[in-house]
Amino acid sequence: MTPTWTIALALLATFAPAAQAADVGAGRTAANAKCVECHEADDWEGESAASLESLIRDIVTGKVKHKRKLELTPAEIANIAAYWGAGKK
Repeated sequence: MTPTWTIALALLATFAPAAQAADVGAGRTAANAKCVECHEADDWEGESAASLESLIRDIVTGKVKHKRKLELTPAEIANIAAYWGAGKK
């Protein structure tokens, strides 16, 4: 591997996680727009963001029953899970 590719891959690996990090503020906005009809942040107290993300993803794909069909992007799922998992009210 050439030094240029090595540097490029190292930079990509450094910045990729930050680019994909969940946004708690965006999660609050999305939860208030799409979930607040039935759920409050307190409903998820003590749950980790990872477990919430998995649950929401399963609801969106239809693996878990839900009152109504949810249409969320992967980013919205991660953001809502981060918001609820952080215990932010």
